[in-house]
Amino acid sequence: MQSSNTAKSGSSQEPGRESQPPQSMQTAQHETSAALPEPHHVELWRRLCIALLEDIRREQYETWFRPTAVRSLDQNRLSIAVQNGFSRDWLQEYYLETVVNTVEKVLGRRLEVEFVVDPECAAAGERETPAPSAETEAPSPPEAAPSKAPPALLPSSDVTLNPRYRFDGFVVGPCNRFAYAACQGVAEKPSQAYNPLFVHGSVGLGKTHLLQSLCYHLLQHTPETRILYLSCETFVNHFIGALENGSIDRFRSKYRDVDMLVVDDIHLLANKERTQEEFFHTFNSLHTRGKQLVLSSDCPPLEIPTLHARLVSRFKWGLVTELDPPCYETRLAILRRKSREQGHEIPDDVARFLADRIDTNIRELEGAVTKLLGFCVLSQKKITLESVRQCLRELFTVRKGLPSIEDIMKIVADRFGVKQAELQSRRRTQAIAYPRQIGMYLARQITRMSLEEIGGHFGGRDHSTVLYGVQKIARLTKQDARTLTHVTELSLELRAHDPESP
Repeated sequence: MQSSNTAKSGSSQEPGRESQPPQSMQTAQHETSAALPEPHHVELWRRLCIALLEDIRREQYETWFRPTAVRSLDQNRLSIAVQNGFSRDWLQEYYLETVVNTVEKVLGRRLEVEFVVDPECAAAGERETPAPSAETEAPSPPEAAPSKAPPALLPSSDVTLNPRYRFDGFVVGPCNRFAYAACQGVAEKPSQAYNPLFVHGSVGLGKTHLLQSLCYHLLQHTPETRILYLSCETFVNHFIGALENGSIDRFRSKYRDVDMLVVDDIHLLANKERTQEEFFHTFNSLHTRGKQLVLSSDCPPLEIPTLHARLVSRFKWGLVTELDPPCYETRLAILRRKSREQGHEIPDDVARFLADRIDTNIRELEGAVTKLLGFCVLSQKKITLESVRQCLRELFTVRKGLPSIEDIMKIVADRFGVKQAELQSRRRTQAIAYPRQIGMYLARQITRMSLEEIGGHFGGRDHSTVLYGVQKIARLTKQDARTLTHVTELSLELRAHDPESP
């Protein structure tokens, strides 16, 4: 048994080289050949899903198997289409043996099973495959009135709407209230409230949940809305493919003949000159015709390296809103809701402990709850702090902080023989400006501070000055051996000061 060896496409490329896709990109193009499921494949997958539900929980099925389809079947191998590389890797690691056993039970023979990234086939299969029921295996008779289809994005989207990602399932707190209200406003009045809507925040804070909630709500009320939802990586790959194949007109028609374009991880446009040019024209075409654009990113427009000024300007035309890490009360609410969704009530002392220990990432918080509940169910233990100690040992490790901005400034000042006060002064001589920029670069790499916060520690400089310094040092580390040596040695020295470092 083996999984598809397809590698993910790289998320960054050198400027001016977009017309030559990397090898991994060529593999991904081959893998996503949009082989739509045959009718007999649909029926086979329905039978397999019914059998799978005897061994896995309904929520596991909805999360991992609902957006999949049989891509091909021969005497030796069953190929299953999935939405993305993450789903492929997760299914391969945690569900491969279960699927192999289920296939053997349904077909009467043991086959090799592979998971292949093919979002269009997976999306088409999800639309065609009836929702399975573990109680009734017989398909609905042809004359039976079909149930109302769930909201669906355009087939070219590389994601499928997760029914759990809806507004009523989003825990609202001070950290996300404004972004939540903005997404609701766009869902109620697309192209009228905020266009474009730009949502940014660190990994695991709920950007995907909000964007999918927006799409779900809009499609529920106006199902004819044409929504194309994909990652920036997919946009880049499709553009490269269109350049290679001479199908640029078809590419433009695909991306501009929509009512709403939702692009995740738009910061991946960094360093891609030709793709930025194409996205600029796509943006203009949609915006001029009153179509909605929704973008998400790990950072605000101004912090995306090498992003054209005209794109930065357009991204700020509508509304830019940020998701902050959840406060303690919000984390408690998330824990309780997540546990109730899985049919359990988490004790207060356990909830308080988890909320205190996992303080930056909602995804990690939810994952900890899922892992804890699964452990307690399988081991038939009660949900207690002792259960947490057994299941989530890493949370009991004493956590110590990363090097602070003060540590960075001290070590930089010592290395270059300057005073910390000089790093914070208004002096711009090379002897001061260079180590100051090194310090800004290290602060950006090591701490969780924003550009504005870093600028405040370096003499009250604005975010654009800090961004310039960070980008300059990043560039010099590739061009100048002396700068690379400075950055490497200072990073190692700071790591030696970090108690968490090995």
